[in-house]
Formats: sequence, C-alpha cells, structure tokens
Amino acid sequence: MSEVPSATTDNLPTVEGFLKTILKSGLLDRRQLQEALSEVPQERRHDPHALADHLVRKGKLSRFQASKLLRGSGKGLLLGHYQVLAPIGRGGMSTVYLARDERSGELAALKVLTPSRWRNQERLLARFQREMELSRRVAHPHLAWTYESGFCLGVYYIAMEFIPGKNLSKTVAENGPLQAPRAARLMAEVASGLEHAHNQGLIHRDLKPSNIMITPNDHAKVLDLGLALMEGEEAEQDVIGGQGYIVGTMDYIAPEQTRDAVHVDGRADLYSLGCTLYFALCGQPPFPGGTSRDKIRRHRQEEPRPLRELAPDVPLGLAQLVSRLMAKDPDLRPSSAATVEEELRAWAVGEAVLPLDQHEDPRYTEAVSTLQNAEPSAEYSLPGLSASETDLSTIERRDPDWPMQMTLLLLAIALVLGGMTLLMGLIWLFAAR
Repeated sequence: MSEVPSATTDNLPTVEGFLKTILKSGLLDRRQLQEALSEVPQERRHDPHALADHLVRKGKLSRFQASKLLRGSGKGLLLGHYQVLAPIGRGGMSTVYLARDERSGELAALKVLTPSRWRNQERLLARFQREMELSRRVAHPHLAWTYESGFCLGVYYIAMEFIPGKNLSKTVAENGPLQAPRAARLMAEVASGLEHAHNQGLIHRDLKPSNIMITPNDHAKVLDLGLALMEGEEAEQDVIGGQGYIVGTMDYIAPEQTRDAVHVDGRADLYSLGCTLYFALCGQPPFPGGTSRDKIRRHRQEEPRPLRELAPDVPLGLAQLVSRLMAKDPDLRPSSAATVEEELRAWAVGEAVLPLDQHEDPRYTEAVSTLQNAEPSAEYSLPGLSASETDLSTIERRDPDWPMQMTLLLLAIALVLGGMTLLMGLIWLFAAR
C-alpha cells in the first residue's frame, strides 16, 4: 500500500493539529487514538503522515479520510451515522460516496445532493422526500435498496445499497456489445425489478445504461429509483415546447415523457428499457449524436436504424421485441414489465444463473478494498460542503467532551515521550559508568 499523500508545503500538518482534527471529525475517539499511537514506533510519533499511514493500515481510517484530515478538514466525513470512506462518482446534481453505517458496520452508497443546486427548490425537495419514502418500501433483488434519506450539515443525502462492479454503459464501452443471451438475461432482471416498482406506484423515469449496475457475479441492479424527478442527468428546460422541464436522459427518454415528465406510467420505463437493450446489443443508443433538441425530435418522429443492421447476430424475434418496446405510441408497447420479462427470459436460454447474494463473493471484498485504498483525488471535496456553506461550529461531534479528551490525549503523549527521554538518559548514564 502506498503512503498517504502529503499536504502541500503551504499547509503542513502537525501531530497536534492532525489529532485534533480527527477527534473533531468524530471518526475516532480518544481511546482508539491512544491505542493506535501506542503501536507507532517512538521515532515516528512526531510525524503526522506516519500516524496517518498507521491508521490506514490498521483500518481505522480510509485513505480518503486520512488525506482530508491531514489537510486539516474533517467536515462532512461523518454525516449522521454514516462514515464517508471514499468517492465513487459524481454527477451534475450529486456526488456518491462509499460509506459505512456506524450502527451496523454495513457498507452503503451515500448520494449527497449538491447544496447549491437545491436552494429555493421547496417543491422539488418535498417531492424528493415523498418519493424516498416510497422507494424505501420497495424491496427487490434487482433494485438497489434505499435505506434512508436525511438532512445533515446543510446537505440532503440518500443512503442506498452499495453495489460494486461496473454499470452497463462502462461494461459495453470496455468490452463491446453483449451477446444476445446475456443481454436478454440481464434486461429480464431489470424488467423484473421494474414490474415490482410499478406495482408499488413508482416510475423510474431515467432508466439508462449508467443506471444499471452489473454486479461481480453478473446480475443487474437498477439504481436511482425515485430520483429521476429530482436529478435527471440531462434535466433541462424543454427547448421544444418552451416551458416546463424534461426529466430523463435524452438518449433513452420516452416521447411522451418529453412533453410531461410527471404524468407518465410504467410504459415510459419500457421505452427506456428498449433503448437500453438496443444499446447493450449494438453498442450505441438508438439516436446517436445531435443536440438535445435533435434527440427529442427523433424520439417523437423517427425510427432508429434497424438493430440487425448494426448487430446481425441478434435473433430476429429479439430485435422485434426491442422495436415493440420503442413504439412511439405507448398503447403499442408491451402491456407490462412482467410481459417483457417473460419474453426476454425465452431469449436467455443457455445463460448460467449465478447466486444473487454477492457479499460472500471474493470479488465483492476486492471491489470494496480497491475503493478504500484508491489514491485520493483532488477533484472530490467533502460531501457538498464548503467553508462558505457550513460553519465549522455546526459540525456534529460524536463526543461533546472532545476538547477535554484532546487535552488528556496530548498530556498522555507528552508523558510517553517524557518517559522515553528519561529512560534513554538512564541507559546512557549506566553505559557511561
């Protein structure tokens, strides 16, 4: 494991400052710090970077946490009862972090909404809270579980099931289009999850390859259920109609959703599923290139290039299913996600079915370890926080007596160092005799 990156010369940390920042962050308490310090060789106890490396090696801090703490900032590393361990990804409206629930020790994906994008958006935030309440009730093996949502330190966050692996978009980009049986099996799993969500009254509204995770044991999990009305990646003012908002991603959006994002039903998700399956089989969206205006017009008025022209090995019946899913008129699409699942499973013949539980899979552990030990990137700040948005005095602390704890800890360090100095003096004195 490489060492934790050093702070800049303009902001060199001290041992005292580093320890004070740790206690203030709430990530570790005095006892845990004392235990860690007792294991560090005496000659390295004056080096905050050595202490940071030791805490990372012992699993007390992640590399991301250590890097931030060495820079003197522990703000946002503890949101409610979630420890922020490492960044996973960033969008225009939020940043996602790997986190650990302090109550259970379980890992979670913590999506933190960017504060500046949600100021004065009371109606959207109210809808967000309603949809999060609904999504917490939806449990399905092919839908990412939403644990809870909350507000802390000036930011809204959503805690979701952590799913290692790559999304469908990255999978296709790195390895090329999927073989038809595998694509059919994975999309059947997506359809199964959508059917369950639709039965609970939830419409995804932003189904796309980047919202479908492929787990280490090759199953599909749908992300961001219930969030599309809040933070569709391509959400923008309707450049065609001149009013309202388009929610969804332009490459995968249903025609009717471009006119009214709120009052759509599950058939809009089926259109997006068809576009996603098209992408999985040939490696490009149905209407590549062009502006958002162009894409909207083509979704409404044009047919995509025939799938089998781009991917001749795709069975004719499967290509026909994709076309029916992408019908402009919702009434001409399959009647339900359950119907789509049944048809897709027929095209997945020969596909091995692996266990759903991923937590015992060594690839899961490896993915978690890789994230926690990755080099911290300067592009990721702490979750949506800046000095101008959140005053340091508002930070929650695990222990309100941390100033006294800091004093006792520094006193203990001084006693240890003093004792070592006295012992070395006595050894020198006896040696001289």
